[in-house]
Amino acid sequence: MRGSEAAGAPPLAAAAAVAGARRRPGAHAPLLPALVLSDDAGRDEAATLGRQCCHHGRGEMTLEWTERGGRVGRRALALGTVACLGLVWAAPGAFAQEALRLGGMVSITGGGAVIGTTARMGWDLAVKEINAAGGIMGRPVAFVLADTQTDPTHAVSEARRLIENEGIEAMVGPVTSQEVIPVTAVTTEKGIAQFTTAASTTITPQVAPFHFSNSPTGLNQMIANVDYAITAMGAQKIALITDNGGMSKAAASEIAEYMTGRGHAPVIVQEFAFRTEDMTPQLFSMREAGADAVLIIGSLADDFRTFLRNRDEIGWDVPVLGSLTLTNYAVGIARDLGTEVFDGVMSVQFTGMTYCPGDAEGTSMFARFVARARAEYPDIDKAGGPAAITPYYVEPFILKAAVEGAGSLEGAAVAAWVEANAGSIENMLGTFAASGTSHFLPSSDAMAVVRNAYAPRADGLVERVVCK
Repeated sequence: MRGSEAAGAPPLAAAAAVAGARRRPGAHAPLLPALVLSDDAGRDEAATLGRQCCHHGRGEMTLEWTERGGRVGRRALALGTVACLGLVWAAPGAFAQEALRLGGMVSITGGGAVIGTTARMGWDLAVKEINAAGGIMGRPVAFVLADTQTDPTHAVSEARRLIENEGIEAMVGPVTSQEVIPVTAVTTEKGIAQFTTAASTTITPQVAPFHFSNSPTGLNQMIANVDYAITAMGAQKIALITDNGGMSKAAASEIAEYMTGRGHAPVIVQEFAFRTEDMTPQLFSMREAGADAVLIIGSLADDFRTFLRNRDEIGWDVPVLGSLTLTNYAVGIARDLGTEVFDGVMSVQFTGMTYCPGDAEGTSMFARFVARARAEYPDIDKAGGPAAITPYYVEPFILKAAVEGAGSLEGAAVAAWVEANAGSIENMLGTFAASGTSHFLPSSDAMAVVRNAYAPRADGLVERVVCK
C-alpha cells in the first residue's frame, strides 16, 4: 500500500468476520461484538451502534444513535454497521460460551498507519478462521482493536485501557519494537499473554516473561544475508544501513559483531529516521566508502521504497541484501516504482514461504493460505500481497495453540507451555523454538536468501537463491 493511502476501516467482509458470539444476560440469540476501533469517542459510537443494531437479533439495518454535533461520525457508523452485519456471518447459537476478548494494537493513524492496514487484514482473517473452526477452547473470539498512533506513550495508555476497561484476556501487537517495549511492562504487570512481531533483543523473558515474537531477531534475519554476501558474492567491503527504531538499533551492533567475527567488519554503518523522504546522503556516504554490497534492515515499507528509489536515482548498482520487511512489501514497492529498482536486490524470507526449482506448486501450508487470503481480499496486492499479512495472521493461531495446550489464558501458564512445546506448534513459517532465555520463535535456520521477491510464484512462494 502506498504511504499516502490512509488506513481506513478494514474491508467489510473481513471486519464483519472477526465478530465473535457472546450472550447477553437474558438474551435468546448470541450478541456479536464488533471489531471495535478503540482510539477516541468514535469507538463509543461504533460500539453503541453495533449493540443497538444487534439488539434486533436478526441482523436488521435498523440503527439508532445519538448525534454528535448534528451528525454521527462516518467511521463510527461504518463500524457499527459491521457489528450488525456480523450476525449474518455467524450462525445463531454457534457458541454457548462467553466470547474471549482478544486485544489488538497497531498504528491506525500516525507515521506507521500503513502497517495498521496490513496487520488488521491478517488478524481479521485469522480470527474469522479460528471462529469458524470453533474458537479458542470452545469460546468465540471477539477482536478489540486499539490505535497506538505510532506513539509509544499513547500505546501504553491504550494497553491499560484494553485490559482494564475492555477486559481483553490476551493481546496481539503492537508491531514495532519501540511500541512493544513499553507495552510489555503493562502486559507483564497484568499477566497477559502477548504475541507480536517485535524483533528487538532487549525484549528478553526476564523483562517480558509473557511476550513472544514470531519475528526472528534482527541478527537472525540478517545472518543468511551476511553469509551469502561473504561466501557466494565474495564481498569485501560490506556497508550496513538501518532505521533508528528499537529493533534495528539493537540489531546493528550484533550484526556488526557477527560480521567482524567472519573477518568482514562493516566498511561503514549508516542510520535513517522512520519515513525519511531522502536517503541520498547515506547512499553517497556508503558509495564513497567503497561498499561493494549493502545490508539494509528496517521496519517500514515506505523506508525501503525510499532507499530503492534513491539508489536508482543516483545510478548506483551496488548489490543489496534486505531484511524480511523488504520481502514482505516487495510486490507493492515494485508496483509503485517498477521492477527495475530490484535489479541486484535480494532479501530474506522464511523457508516455509520459499521454493526451489522443481518444487510442486500449491501444496505447501503457505500456498494454501495464499489462496484463502486472495479469496478474502481480492485487492490484497495493494497491501503488499499475502506475504505482507502473514506475520500478523499467524499470531492468533500461535495464541490458540498455546492457550489450548496450556489449558489456561494466564500469561505464566501460556509462557511455560510455549517454552516447552514451541517446536510442536504447526505454522507456515518454519520450525519454532523457545526457551527461558529467548522468546523469539524463529531461528536463523528458518531464514533463506531469496531473489525477485516482487514476483512470487502463482502459489505465493518466492524463489530461494541457494538450493541444496
